Amino acid sequence: MKTEIILIRHGKTFWNQKKRMQGQVNIPLNSTGIAQAHELAEKLANRKIDICYSSPLSRAVDTARIALNGRDIPIQTTDLLVEHGYGLSEGSSYRHIPIYYQNCRAYNYEHHPELFVPAIGGETFQQVYNRAKEFISQYLLNPANDGRTILVASHAGISAAIQGLMFQIPLENYWSVKLPNCGYAIVLYENGTFTETERSNPGYEQF
Repeated sequence: MKTEIILIRHGKTFWNQKKRMQGQVNIPLNSTGIAQAHELAEKLANRKIDICYSSPLSRAVDTARIALNGRDIPIQTTDLLVEHGYGLSEGSSYRHIPIYYQNCRAYNYEHHPELFVPAIGGETFQQVYNRAKEFISQYLLNPANDGRTILVASHAGISAAIQGLMFQIPLENYWSVKLPNCGYAIVLYENGTFTETERSNPGYEQF
């Protein structure tokens, strides 16, 4: 039996606009992000959706709510879908300071994830993969969801981890499946195999 999975990233926030690392800080959608979520709702309007799992952070929950456009579909939140925790890096806008790339391994996050070492209080990529693996096992592969269409609303980092596990993507190519704000990827699961069938706005987008 085929299970369809629609992975979406939340809409834009003020911190996205300022190129800040949001991590697990609860930053709301800005006006652009709200408009993006309404555009996503139009793209998903003709798709059957049975259930939605979301990160508990408001930017993800609100994106899911808008995207579902009043449909009577439950939104269940789980901490497994919260964004990669950046610890003391949360709120920083390091990308415009090149010396950081040369002198601090915490700032390899975007360009060389295989070399990344988190700031104090942050998560390693392995910890994020572990959460993604648990989410896939507990929710996406749950027999109760066989044959259903599942909407998953989350963030750039955790979504890339989920896709990385689905498609066995090496860590150095972690961001090759990064979703833009309100981008989506549609994946079918059948006979133990994940197959991507559609992707919006493919390619890498800045944080």
